[in-house]
Amino acid sequence: MSPRLLLLVVPLLALAPSAIAQEGAEEQAQRLLEDGRAYRDQGKLKQALDNFNIVVSSFAGTEAVGQAWLEIGRYRMEVDGNEKGAREAFEQVSREHAQSDAAPGAYHYLGLLTLDQAMTPSQLDDALAQFARVETLYPRSPWVPRSLQAAALVHRRAGRYEDAVALNRRVALEYPESDAAPRAQFEAGHVLALQGKPRLAMEEFQQVRNRFPEDPWAESALEKITALYRLHATARPVFTLDSGFSVPGGNVLKEVRALLVAPDRRLWVASKKTNSAVAFDASGKMGESLTGREPRTLSLAPSGEVVFAAESAVRLGSRDIRSFFFPPEKPGEERKPLEKIRAAAVVPGGSILVSDEKNDTVFRFGIAGELRGRFFQGDARKREVTRIVVDGERGIYLLDRKEKMVAICDESGRTLRTIGPSGLRKPNDIAVDAFRNVYVADQDEGVLVFNPQGEPFFEIAGPEMKKASAITLDATGAVLVYDDGSDRILRYR
Repeated sequence: MSPRLLLLVVPLLALAPSAIAQEGAEEQAQRLLEDGRAYRDQGKLKQALDNFNIVVSSFAGTEAVGQAWLEIGRYRMEVDGNEKGAREAFEQVSREHAQSDAAPGAYHYLGLLTLDQAMTPSQLDDALAQFARVETLYPRSPWVPRSLQAAALVHRRAGRYEDAVALNRRVALEYPESDAAPRAQFEAGHVLALQGKPRLAMEEFQQVRNRFPEDPWAESALEKITALYRLHATARPVFTLDSGFSVPGGNVLKEVRALLVAPDRRLWVASKKTNSAVAFDASGKMGESLTGREPRTLSLAPSGEVVFAAESAVRLGSRDIRSFFFPPEKPGEERKPLEKIRAAAVVPGGSILVSDEKNDTVFRFGIAGELRGRFFQGDARKREVTRIVVDGERGIYLLDRKEKMVAICDESGRTLRTIGPSGLRKPNDIAVDAFRNVYVADQDEGVLVFNPQGEPFFEIAGPEMKKASAITLDATGAVLVYDDGSDRILRYR
């Protein structure tokens, strides 16, 4: 071998072990990453997180690290509910792995975190800027249609409905193969419904069914078509009693305080007689049960979990039980518990609104249980709030049974409009549909329905409804009412 050739070969041989080692590290890191994702899809979340952490701690020089940090951020956001930790993980990706495939995903999730916490126009603009970075910096990334669709959510939150519809349609038409396309088409229909354009909304929902028949959004679209048809097919909605509907609950159907149809379509019934909330499946079979002395209300958290308020504590899902305390008035004193809860609900961002019977007001508590003050902005009047409902547009509805009034507020506690007291005699419960119509179960009047502007829309009544005391709606817009006069649940559709 010539000396010149030898000089070329020796450096290559010296590099070979390093290259082989690096290739092995890349393969190992990628395998750990993919196994972690498989664990996550199987519901083995702890094993998934362990894999992602190993990639970050042991394979720092590999391309999989950015993706692992992205998955860690998702875990902190979706499983732990740790907004701060999730944001740190996503920012780690955007700073140190800006050229990786994980970076557009990090900006996308930073936008979602910002949107979830946003309460002001400037905060909404911050979320919009994060989503815009995805298309600007990574125009060929599969994250682009997802972020465009998320940007449409920002416009919807800001009340820019025309922009929201246009952006959703763009995603559905320009990225038909994207996993964001079915939701975008669905969201276009939903926003049209919020605009008061039910027929155009139904056409858009039907497009979801036509174009994406196998996607889960197609089933949701059919439910929304059904709900809109019930309300707008004729000049005035007509709901009739479903004589074939029955819930054989025994004692559970005595002294019912609240009803709730959950996202999984189970009907929850909170009964003072049994001091519990019990779930019934579509066949009427009794299933899961949550205990709680003196049941008060049932509602849904933004995560979809059932929130069960009893007299002295609130359950978030099946395991998380929260009690609430006031800070000590003087140094060295113990905290005083909030002893009599009238109603409770979780609002977007994670804080909890609790109606206190002793003080006749609504308090806001943080995720960690800390008192953040009274809810109603600049209004110290005493209020007998017995129901709190949060709708899909983050509007907060509070029923003051004593004043015979429903207050509709924004997240800051500012009252936007009211329903009543005119027309309400003995309101017991409220429900809000996906289109922001308000249903009031009135002990004397039956079910009174008001449009999003608070104007009377229609009524549901009949000789079978003697004393309406609790109400809920299912995904198709059917109305379920507990009649305290006959101890049964009536279904109208």
